[in-house]
Amino acid sequence: MFKTNEERRRARFWHRLFTGAESAERLRFLTLNSSDESIVLGIDILESFSKLVKRIRRKYGEFEYFGVVGCDENEPLREHVHVICKGKFMPQVELEDMWVDVHRSIKPYIEVVDDVRAAARYIGKYLHMQSYHVRKYIMSAGWVFPGWVSWSRWFKDNYGVYPDQKYPGILVKLARKPKNVRDNIILPELMKVEGLPELFHEDFSCV
Repeated sequence: MFKTNEERRRARFWHRLFTGAESAERLRFLTLNSSDESIVLGIDILESFSKLVKRIRRKYGEFEYFGVVGCDENEPLREHVHVICKGKFMPQVELEDMWVDVHRSIKPYIEVVDDVRAAARYIGKYLHMQSYHVRKYIMSAGWVFPGWVSWSRWFKDNYGVYPDQKYPGILVKLARKPKNVRDNIILPELMKVEGLPELFHEDFSCV
């Protein structure tokens, strides 16, 4: 059992991080920084990140992310966005141009990572650095798959446990399914409480 709300929040953080990361074909690290100009102008980095995400999605389609917004204790005004993201390839120069345009800031850092645990360590280290203040955890609605949080809560309300507690790995398997199959065939069947136990097998052949 968790002793504090912070322990509970961190447990959710790790579960959501790994579930989304394990469903991705390719992950990237992305770090976005503030500049002297953005600080003087009072530009909020979260608002800038939201604008950046919209631009990326308009141009490249899928872009899902999970991470933190924070700062070093000795530089409280100089915030950073640290995320793991998944989606299509983006040329570094175009990403740089978009970030300069929305945040008046220096070059973003982006790198491909193939190791889920390495990706987790990259984000997780900010939770344990005593000199780093995390302002907010951030996660896109489709980090696992759209609607997965509300569906997981529905499952908990009806079965007393979350989906992965009863059927380990189910969320990752659902996330890997084509959207039309998951949304129009699988999830509607899973929402029929009386039919759910019969749908599941240890190898998750139904999903």
